[in-house]
Amino acid sequence: MKKTILFKSLVDVLYTLQVIGFIAVLIMIPFGLVNITNENASAEKWDLFYWLVFTFTLVKSLVFLRGLYFLRRIARILLSDKYFSEDIIRYLRKSGNHFLLSSLISFALILAQWIGKIVDGKIELGYDQELLVPLFLAIIGIFFIIQSGTLDLAKSLKEENELTV
Repeated sequence: MKKTILFKSLVDVLYTLQVIGFIAVLIMIPFGLVNITNENASAEKWDLFYWLVFTFTLVKSLVFLRGLYFLRRIARILLSDKYFSEDIIRYLRKSGNHFLLSSLISFALILAQWIGKIVDGKIELGYDQELLVPLFLAIIGIFFIIQSGTLDLAKSLKEENELTV
């Protein structure tokens, strides 16, 4: 039970920090205080490409927040010890899909920024850990999708077993 409470608390803290960060970015846009990762241009100097990158970054953040929201719902259900609930299976799948979509958008954004640098003549080769977070998020998303399928199978086996007894 302590692990479940810790899990729910950590997910709640992460969700709250992400919501605060998202709102802070939205508030700072009109003041030109927002910078795109790896670019030192303020919002006042952005062209169409950077506005598209920023828009897709906001979409990615919203998709990630929605995935965290479903993870919060899972944590709340786990507190009531309903491990084979239909809601947990559904929310695990939804959370996994959102995390996977968020990671795919992140990969697309990284690729777009890399292509933008090539077009500008700023070719850089190096090891960057920026790819590790979307890759890890994709792994977590796929794991949640697999786990939802496993729980669905376990639930059906449990129901079948209860009918036989």
